[in-house]
Amino acid sequence: MKTAFSQARHVVVALALLAAVTWLDFITGYEITVYALYAFPVAWIVWTVNMTWGLILSVLGAFAWLWADFANNHHYTHHWIPYERAVMNVLIFIFIAFSFDRFKKNIAHKTRKVKELEGILPICIACNRISDSKGHWTDLDSYLRAHSEAQPDPRLCPECAGARYR
Repeated sequence: MKTAFSQARHVVVALALLAAVTWLDFITGYEITVYALYAFPVAWIVWTVNMTWGLILSVLGAFAWLWADFANNHHYTHHWIPYERAVMNVLIFIFIAFSFDRFKKNIAHKTRKVKELEGILPICIACNRISDSKGHWTDLDSYLRAHSEAQPDPRLCPECAGARYR
């Protein structure tokens, strides 16, 4: 579990990254786009802290882009165009935040599944049943179906087939 200090440090770093991208966007003017760089602080904060901060940075990133655009005196044919672009930026940044959040949860789920099948399994040497963490004994097939995506395929090995059917 991350500490509050660690999360605050990540938020400060993400805000500093956002400020750096905004400054770079401002000094390069509106002819050169650094739009894609706004996604890095959003993705990073979702990965290191949580989705809420990803959404906050998505909105801040769109406002930062809008400020850099106005500060460069970019003139559009219609006065509403920069606001429409800012709304599109928010939507794109939110999509990036949701994508990284989903990716992070998927990796965490897969890691948990791998850890379930790691380590020492208490198995009966007579009947091959397995004990779970609560002390309940189940057969190997049921345990595998419950704790993995593997499906048992019962077969006889050559030694058992030879011994059984001689």
